[in-house]
Amino acid sequence: MATPRTALVISPEGQPQGEFVRALAEAGFEVEASATLDPARLPDIALVNVCGEGAWPTAEQLAEGRVILIVDSVAALRRGFDLGAEDCVMADAHPGEVIARCEAVVRRTDMPIGGDPTADVAVYVDRRLWVNFNSRQVWVNGKPAQLTPREFRLLEHLILHRDATLSHDQILEAVWDRLVEGGRPTEVLKQYIWRLRQKIEADPNQPDMIVTDLGAGYRFISRAE
Repeated sequence: MATPRTALVISPEGQPQGEFVRALAEAGFEVEASATLDPARLPDIALVNVCGEGAWPTAEQLAEGRVILIVDSVAALRRGFDLGAEDCVMADAHPGEVIARCEAVVRRTDMPIGGDPTADVAVYVDRRLWVNFNSRQVWVNGKPAQLTPREFRLLEHLILHRDATLSHDQILEAVWDRLVEGGRPTEVLKQYIWRLRQKIEADPNQPDMIVTDLGAGYRFISRAE
């Protein structure tokens, strides 16, 4: 029997989300309600209500796991995406829509960008880096690197297009899985590149795997020798 997915629903006091909790439970999730997002106990998916007095997660918290924000305005929706949330949904959305979005986020972040997860070639290896796209394991110089789901998707996309310069817009569309809006800030992407370099580069301040092509984007340099 498959292990049930876990879900966390976080709401400010006085704004219960009982309908979402019930819908998640009916969809097969093991659900817990809380007032805070604990980085040490991240579920498969978290729904965080930021309406009204709801506290906004930081970009760092959003980077650690799969988080969908419940918002009450278009401005809040844009802010949520710019911070790096996996998805945002309006507070008056039907519970069925919320469940569909939760399942889509889990499914999307579980599957490799490169396509069929049962393909024979599902490993990237060079002189310093080993990546298994199926198991989502990353080793650097023989030591495991702990990547968040979004960090892994970013690394995977860069590797699959190694030695090619990818623009900010190309990466945002592929890894964040949504169309890029005009004038969309790239600070979220820059933050994720910085975090990824901290985990895989020998010297994050002088990267030689994920390099910046000024004015163009980022490039993963393959080093198979």
